Amino acid sequence: TLKLVENQVSILMISFLKACQIIKKEIKPSSKTEFIDLDNSYKRILARNILSKFDSPQNNLSSMDGAVINSKSLPNKEYEIIGESKAGDKFSSDFNYKQTKLIYTGAPVPKGKKIVIPKENFLKNKEKKNLIIKSFPKTDFIRTKGKDFKKNQICLYKNDILNLRSLALAKSLKEKKLLVKKKPKVFAVITGDEIISKNNPKGLIESSNEIFIRHYSEIFGYELKKVVTVRDNIKELKKTLESTNDYDFLMTCGGISKGKYDLVKETLKDYGLKVFFDKLKIKPGKPTTFGKLSSNRYFLGVPGNPISCFISILFIFSKMINSFYGFKLINFSKRKLESNSSITISNNLTNFLRIKLSSLNSNNFNVLNDQDSSLQMKLKDSDGILVLSSQINNIKKGNEYEVILFKDLPFC
Repeated sequence: TLKLVENQVSILMISFLKACQIIKKEIKPSSKTEFIDLDNSYKRILARNILSKFDSPQNNLSSMDGAVINSKSLPNKEYEIIGESKAGDKFSSDFNYKQTKLIYTGAPVPKGKKIVIPKENFLKNKEKKNLIIKSFPKTDFIRTKGKDFKKNQICLYKNDILNLRSLALAKSLKEKKLLVKKKPKVFAVITGDEIISKNNPKGLIESSNEIFIRHYSEIFGYELKKVVTVRDNIKELKKTLESTNDYDFLMTCGGISKGKYDLVKETLKDYGLKVFFDKLKIKPGKPTTFGKLSSNRYFLGVPGNPISCFISILFIFSKMINSFYGFKLINFSKRKLESNSSITISNNLTNFLRIKLSSLNSNNFNVLNDQDSSLQMKLKDSDGILVLSSQINNIKKGNEYEVILFKDLPFC
């Protein structure tokens, strides 16, 4: 009888994969953009291609300190020094076949077919103002015009995440302002009579989930507009919800399961909430809820248990952010490691299991023996997550499994 009831309940739940598909379908890529100064654009996402307006280098330049000669003067070894070319000069005048100029790295090379002789390859006579070449190089040591990039070449692409290397290139392209995608704005509400806050100093526990919500923004690329903690009170919750309209995503933490004081979804119905799913075949995080408000804003309700909150934001909210930007901004790298554990899974859920790397061999891992969704010490001591498909009902010692390690996720 118990098994029958469990199966009836599970019919109401959707799979993790289906949830991801619904999010991708419902959240259309944002077209909102803004121009920002290059100096403030680190980790922002380009909204259009950037083409070069000029060749780089704009002239043939020397890649060595040395002397420049006409290639047709070979194999002549003695040359008259008639001047020099240094970095910063706009051009360098030509000379005849028996003449040379001293040249420095980054300096313009005179027109015509030339060769730069490194200074180690010749002797210089200051009195006669000439030089004698000891040996000829196998290369010309010239950076040709446009060798780095050419005029009208695409150098930075739409959806590029602007890291230090791409910003340095943008600076070289003489870009002062960049058109980037606007960050999604997030309004977060943490609920619970047990949470200590300014308005609830007699609460029992600190809101550790606020740490996740605040600091995920750094890597997920969202702008956290506001975080508010409220008690399990409809009037207080409504007042908070009406305190701002400046957001794309409303995230709530706690108050979304079927308990007496889980008031979030009921309250949001008054604001036009349309629920796409509110029960997932995942563990932890089963009551995670995704929906849309009438004002064309999206809603994610995550459970209050710390590990459930952590998992739901990491694996569900990341999909919402990706859909908003229109590409996989957040893409977790996986490693294949060998299990030291043998475990039988008694549910038909996608399980997010905390793992610990073997102290003897980092290519092996153990599944932690207590996966309770309230145990923060277990989360802190774990090294990663094994995402176990609902179709796999056991873990076998010696078999390899794909795992996500926290050391590959710097924000964790």
